[in-house]
Amino acid sequence: MSSFVKGLLVGVLLVFVMIGLIGTVALIAGGSEPTVQSESALVVRLEGGIPEHSQPELPSFFPGQGGGSGTNLYDLVEAIRAAAEDDRIEALVLHCEGSAAGWAKAQELRWAIQAFRESEKPVWAYFALAGGEGYYIASLADHLVIQPESILYMFGLRAEVTFFKNSLEKLGIEADLIRSGKYKSAGEVFTREGLSPESREVMNSTLDELYGQFLGGITEGRGYDADHWEAILDKGPFSSLEAKEHGLVDDILYEDEFYERLSEAVDIEEIREIDGAKYADIADSSRRGGTRFAMLHAVGAITSGSSWSDPFSGRQETLGAETFSSNLERLREDDSIAGVILRIDSPGGDAIASDRMLHEVRRLQEEKPVVVSMSTLAASGGYYIASAPEVPIIAYPGTYTGSIGVFTMHLNLRGLYDKLGITKEILKRGQNAAADSDYKAMTEAERERLAQFVDRVYDTFLSRVSEGRGIDVDTVQELAQGRVWTGSQAAENGLVDELGGYQKAIELLREAAEVEDEEPVRIVHYPPRRSLLESLFSMGARADLGILPSLPGASTATKPWLRAILWAASAEYRPLYLAPYTLTIQ
Repeated sequence: MSSFVKGLLVGVLLVFVMIGLIGTVALIAGGSEPTVQSESALVVRLEGGIPEHSQPELPSFFPGQGGGSGTNLYDLVEAIRAAAEDDRIEALVLHCEGSAAGWAKAQELRWAIQAFRESEKPVWAYFALAGGEGYYIASLADHLVIQPESILYMFGLRAEVTFFKNSLEKLGIEADLIRSGKYKSAGEVFTREGLSPESREVMNSTLDELYGQFLGGITEGRGYDADHWEAILDKGPFSSLEAKEHGLVDDILYEDEFYERLSEAVDIEEIREIDGAKYADIADSSRRGGTRFAMLHAVGAITSGSSWSDPFSGRQETLGAETFSSNLERLREDDSIAGVILRIDSPGGDAIASDRMLHEVRRLQEEKPVVVSMSTLAASGGYYIASAPEVPIIAYPGTYTGSIGVFTMHLNLRGLYDKLGITKEILKRGQNAAADSDYKAMTEAERERLAQFVDRVYDTFLSRVSEGRGIDVDTVQELAQGRVWTGSQAAENGLVDELGGYQKAIELLREAAEVEDEEPVRIVHYPPRRSLLESLFSMGARADLGILPSLPGASTATKPWLRAILWAASAEYRPLYLAPYTLTIQ
């Protein structure tokens, strides 16, 4: 080994050691255990995303952290519910600075806020800079305040899809899409210049459904009716003065004035603040004993191999079948766990990996009761792994689910190779030996053979759903074809059992595990939360899907499935159970 390589390895090792030491010192310097003082307001910051599963807590100077604590959605929701019964907490404050949690998570937070309001303690919201999702959550507050000269960045809902067909042609790349299901449109971004009629139909249906939920949420919080708010939203975005003029907020105040007014409202000289993340840690530490239920987090695009999370952004990129199966095996063998909530937030992915994961869910079900709780996205492979027989499926009204269909894609790079001056010779034995070569287009016979394979995988998907949901295959076929449904639509069509979130999932699991209502329940998260050093040293073990380059023009939410398509097409034909899109409220 050369001295240069040795020096490089030593340098990399020293960097990791220094990161670990700095992180340890920063965590130790954080002080003693947080306490809750009387006359406090619980402050929940609606800023950025909220993870399904807690990531390691990193110091605020780490990229992508923003000083966040990594508190997961469940613990935050439980903290809000606990605060309703805590005499030391006088009010709930929602501090809105650009929520990007996801539509289903927003609905879970709204339900927690509704539960807090039953305590008759006030809920106040402060908008430093808010968009549609943050306003949707906070519109339930008793008093809404916006900062002077701020902007309420809200004017409705839109969907944007970026198409790469022309770019690929300029590069000399031809994409050939093979699919089962006329609505299975994920690969169309590489083969079309715009939406297909089927994609347009489904996306308009989804937009109509979610926009109705959005307007209904504002109506519930602010009064009037949906038509009133639709007319107002057409005038957005709004300055502070315009927001107050249209009744979207009640006051325009600076933050210090906001807390002065709140102190007066609860008749306290000066109300104290306790951050929601810190209070969540306190509330969690107080929940000890009782029946143990596991919450197994199935987050990210489905691949074979191990799961991978970015330790700096806190975002899990892939859901590896190997990791998932290992966690289910641990749960099967853990006698202290009385039941399992399978919490899914996945657009799907590799069909072979999805089938293995469903098999492991079935094995777990033989040992202990299982309930599926769908988060923002549980579609295609994310729906497939939920389809075990007699397993109840719970979804939010705004969950994206369904997308029961299959596709794969072949990329012909011959034109790109010609531009680069690269040539290949193909020698083969066997009629279809060169079917997946990237140096040629598929022949009709090769394409027909691949289409037969995709159809067989699709038939398996239909049969799994039919068996799991107790619906005949013909009915499943009518609901399938790759079509995406919202949670509300899926409930109407029998693809999910009930609408709800954590509380409904726990209620059903209590019933299945025969745990009495008065018996306390302790939720144990799986996989266990990694330490800082474990996450840092796992960076080199990321799955194939994670190392593919990001595509220009793709939002953070869509990059994983776009990379999944390229990953599948880059080496061999891999059938994909993958959702075509996600939506963001603006």
